Amino acid sequence: MKKWVTFQLSEKGESTLEDDPNLIVSVIRKYIKSSIFIPMYYNSSKSYENRIYLFKGYIFIEYNPEEAPYYNKVADSYYFLGPLLVNRRLHLTSNSEIKKLKTKLLKMTRPSIKVGDKVKVLDGKYVNLEALVTEYYPKEKEVDLSVKLKCMNIIVPRIPIVCLKNITTEDKVKNTLQERILTILKEHVKGLTRKNIISLMDLTDQEIKRVSTCLSRAVKRGIVKTVFNEENKSIFIYDRKKA
Repeated sequence: MKKWVTFQLSEKGESTLEDDPNLIVSVIRKYIKSSIFIPMYYNSSKSYENRIYLFKGYIFIEYNPEEAPYYNKVADSYYFLGPLLVNRRLHLTSNSEIKKLKTKLLKMTRPSIKVGDKVKVLDGKYVNLEALVTEYYPKEKEVDLSVKLKCMNIIVPRIPIVCLKNITTEDKVKNTLQERILTILKEHVKGLTRKNIISLMDLTDQEIKRVSTCLSRAVKRGIVKTVFNEENKSIFIYDRKKA
């Protein structure tokens, strides 16, 4: 049955793997022809540098007794500390465990995205761009994105889905929090401070951090106005005329 040797990377090896995974592979290939499994995703094109790690610090090489004498040569490079040993013997991982790791990594590199979803670009020249998915190419695992500008929409074609984060749900959560805040303000016509709002709501730590952002957005939209009380603290008031 096929088994795999675990090689531990040195600090230099880890930094090199992040910068240029192909260099690490080339070092191994000087001595070893067997299969290599690196528990990370990387795009070999120059357009994207996104790295997705299952875990760091180790890579796996298919065990071949004929190649075992060359393991020390790999370990003698600057990039490896050596094969993992248990009681001075090679620690071998079963092929079934490696298959599980590969499946887990594959799921991490294929986020659930469909036409109509709002996404954020994580890599490439459009990094941090937020847009809507207008076309999906299942075979290539790529999408077209639509970006709304002031006077027009532009299409950004062929973005790999591995470079995207689906933020549709996040947007719904944000909107839900703002709606809850507005409901509280509607019930208190004289207005509330940020501290008052938080005290009247059952919020998670993450939601508490977003309260200020939600209030700022509501003020910009004109549905909430701010005044100062006698203690010079900001009071947020729901503006029924503009809502």
